[in-house]
Amino acid sequence: MSYETGKLLINNKQFKKAYYIFSKLLREKPDDFKINFQMGKMYYELNDLEKSVFYFKRSNKLQPHNSNILFNLALVFQGMGQIEKAKKIYLDLISINSNDVKSYYGLFILNIKNITNEFIQNLESIKNENKISLFEKSLINFMFSKFAKQRGDLNNEINFLELSHQDCYNSNIIFNSQSDFYYKNIIANNFNEIIFNNEYKTLPEFNNQNHIFIVGLPRSGSSLVETIISHNDPNINSVGEFHGINRSIFEQIGKTIYEKNFDYKKYKLTIDRKKFQETLIEKYDNYEKKIYLDKSLENFFNIEIILQFFPNAKFIHTHRNFNDAVIGIYQAMLHEISWTHKIEDIIGYISIYNKTINYFKNKYPEKILDIELSKLSNQKEFETKKILDFCNIKYDHDYLDYDKNNKLFNKTSSFLQVRNKIKEYEVNKYKPYFHLIDKKNN
Repeated sequence: MSYETGKLLINNKQFKKAYYIFSKLLREKPDDFKINFQMGKMYYELNDLEKSVFYFKRSNKLQPHNSNILFNLALVFQGMGQIEKAKKIYLDLISINSNDVKSYYGLFILNIKNITNEFIQNLESIKNENKISLFEKSLINFMFSKFAKQRGDLNNEINFLELSHQDCYNSNIIFNSQSDFYYKNIIANNFNEIIFNNEYKTLPEFNNQNHIFIVGLPRSGSSLVETIISHNDPNINSVGEFHGINRSIFEQIGKTIYEKNFDYKKYKLTIDRKKFQETLIEKYDNYEKKIYLDKSLENFFNIEIILQFFPNAKFIHTHRNFNDAVIGIYQAMLHEISWTHKIEDIIGYISIYNKTINYFKNKYPEKILDIELSKLSNQKEFETKKILDFCNIKYDHDYLDYDKNNKLFNKTSSFLQVRNKIKEYEVNKYKPYFHLIDKKNN
């Protein structure tokens, strides 16, 4: 059992095996800062915030001023809503390294309305030195786009945003190309024609599990729904954007689909029930609560697969109007999602998404609840009751105070919004930007 094996297991979301390795290593070397750090990372992924903070602090005590440890601790505090603690760490990191772009970005996210001229000048200086990575350059250009927006400078806002997306995509071109291929070709052609090999029956514990999957597009209200559901029920465990289903699929597909001369038109997605279930046991056996809440939005592709293994599963589909969806995604700068970096790719993905979700809504109408963002924000109590009733959760007025939900660790770009009360949704909020969509559609 090695340290490196444990790290790999955490990266692959195999937390039970990782815990076994690192807890043993920790007994042997309790003062090893690297082992404590990995324990912090593992609990971060499991949304166990208290334990994550404990191990990151312990790791930091063993090796003070380690930038990587401090940055991860700041992320946890940020997700917990402990904003001042996160800010202090980011400032400390910048004092250690004045070119720490990620810490500047962390401060920017937490303090966007109070950015100083000195802050902007420092970023300009870092960018002009040309010693930063493409991804760091992307972060700076994104911040510049928001500064331009605050000034009401639409042209520069869009120019910086386009540069940011371009640099971000190119910073991981191989991964992004593979991801694009998977969604555009494999999933788009297989979501309703999946082959299940062998008659291996679902385990009883799977039959008894009551999973709730929030699906849809980013920036469509999914984080609000997650926060509302998880707010007041101790039996619910939100696993966040767990991606357990997709990871289980990838483990079966392997790299076959990315081989040269691969004919995706003849490819049929085949799932071996037994192997798939074995991976699911590993991924979903890390939690003890009665209800699992999974916000991996891309699971709208996987509804057929999920119902094969979790027959009690329910799906909440969050959505908003087309134009607002396109621009909202583009402006959010979702770094790790390949299809969000070009307007035309967003439009193409939404086309696949609409086709897929409509197919499943017609096939499983009793399993899927539609929640539209404008209604959720403008008819808060009514829509909240509808969500909880669908989930078989008893309603009380405490659910309307979801903004006080400190137990939920939100890692998405919406984390600040969900900690504030819902403001009335503005239809056509992004109207000044709609010409970008028109340009790509013509």
